Amino acid sequence: MKFKLLLFILSNKLRQAEKKNPVFKEFIKHKDVKVTMKTADGRMGRAFIIKNGSVKSSGNLAGADATFVWVDGNTAFAVMSAGEDEAFIAAMTEKKLIAEGDFKEFIWFLSALGKMAA
Repeated sequence: MKFKLLLFILSNKLRQAEKKNPVFKEFIKHKDVKVTMKTADGRMGRAFIIKNGSVKSSGNLAGADATFVWVDGNTAFAVMSAGEDEAFIAAMTEKKLIAEGDFKEFIWFLSALGKMAA
């Protein structure tokens, strides 16, 4: 449940950054990507669609360019709420987070999240 709430909050923060953060807006201006975050069992997840400077969110996880697959919602919540690059790296090293799809887009999205917070 915490993971679902975190995805909802992330969606809202991305949309706010699109409107109010000029650095983020410039970063996503010409991007066309669909990134999903989900649990390995597929029970929880969200898609983030960035297209020409606009951010949308959807429950439709199909057709993603890159996917963050978390071992479970509790792990995803703990790592994402820590807000530290080291936590993401540790999760990947321990195979609690798996990147599927285009790894370049996976890294781009992590960079976008960093610019969102700036």
